[in-house]
Amino acid sequence: MKCNFPITEINFKFNTFGTGEITVQINKQCIKDFPISGDSLRTKNTIDISFSKRDPSDQESYATLDRFTINGKDFTSDLKVVEYDVDPSKHPEADPTIKSNLYFGYIGKISFELEQDDTLLTKAAWELADKEFEYVKWPMKGDTFRTKDFDTMHRDARFMFVGVHNLKINPITDLYENKTLKELREPIDISTSRIKLEKWLDASSRFKLHNLNTFSHFTLSTGVQESLQSFIFRADNLFVTKKNFEGNGEMLEGKTVKVFDLLTEKIIPQSSVIIEIPAPWYDTKKLMSFIKTAKRQKCKIAIDATWLPVTNEPIDLDLTNVDEFYFSMNKAWPVDNFRPAFRWSREYVHDAQTFATLNCTYPKAGFQIFFQLIDQVEVDWTYNYFKDHANELCKTFNLEKTNILWFTKRQDKINIKKHISEHYHLEEFVSLVKLLQHKKNISGS
Repeated sequence: MKCNFPITEINFKFNTFGTGEITVQINKQCIKDFPISGDSLRTKNTIDISFSKRDPSDQESYATLDRFTINGKDFTSDLKVVEYDVDPSKHPEADPTIKSNLYFGYIGKISFELEQDDTLLTKAAWELADKEFEYVKWPMKGDTFRTKDFDTMHRDARFMFVGVHNLKINPITDLYENKTLKELREPIDISTSRIKLEKWLDASSRFKLHNLNTFSHFTLSTGVQESLQSFIFRADNLFVTKKNFEGNGEMLEGKTVKVFDLLTEKIIPQSSVIIEIPAPWYDTKKLMSFIKTAKRQKCKIAIDATWLPVTNEPIDLDLTNVDEFYFSMNKAWPVDNFRPAFRWSREYVHDAQTFATLNCTYPKAGFQIFFQLIDQVEVDWTYNYFKDHANELCKTFNLEKTNILWFTKRQDKINIKKHISEHYHLEEFVSLVKLLQHKKNISGS
């Protein structure tokens, strides 16, 4: 048996009848007390379950395996097909091997290998899935309200270090969580708020945005995906990188928009182009080079700067040839409940976002919180606060940094299979978010 998780406990429950006796050995060590702690196990273990009785011919003396559990999960049925080795000196007439079927009648034994994934990173994931279990978990396809059992813990551990959701950064949360609705229900002044935001962004020591103030229009959105959706639905031919924000692929399902690979296919004149800058899968300078290439073909170009606040590298971005620019702090701050985001555009965009901004029907609380936060928190604060801790975790767990603060790569270069969605490409990275949030509570870190 091969377990893709660390084993914290295994347990056997036998029923014995007559003079039948069961002996369990793990790695040649006789086990007398159950359950068995995972601390006593190796990565690969040999388990021998032996059966004996006084009289080999006594059919009233036997045993059954009633239950075999690993981390509380019932794996009894897995042992039904394990071969049972009959002792030929006690039962010369019997077949030397039979299927155990969880029954011990002949004197003999069953043996099987039990392997666990006890790497430091996997153990940390299981530990967090246990200690920090979320009974209400979102965003997630499936049941948001959950019970704690092996299956939900196994699911959480499996995807513990994938993506960036529900950031818990107390120094920032503490600045707004006690605000009242009365304080947050008023609209913001769009003109002065834009100037304030652009000045705040300009203070970054890690990235520079040139000509941001030259865009004619500025609108508010709930998450960058609203802007992306509007741009996609206005496109006929769309050029994007093969790996990009998963929402783009989901929104394109069933649509007539023709999609092309930005990096490998010749750009068609007057197409629409979306570029994530930065993007964890690609070289940033190479991505930026496509801005001029696309503009020469008179394309409409949108820049998704979702990961810009947590860039690990300096970025100098000229927006002169960019038609639309999208920005938020939703991947750098704990504001998932509000998801304030912004769009700068050269042309007036006839969509719900523009309508909501001009008619003041956008959700007020998130933007009130955002603009109160930028009065107190510098744009580079998250990066500066976590960068040293991130470096320490990379050393501890043998991870390789990427161009995004939150994302790292495994040094062992194991093959990562896609499980979440065909459009989701972040599974190839190890996200540091949970490790950073619970660093003090993880064994070995």
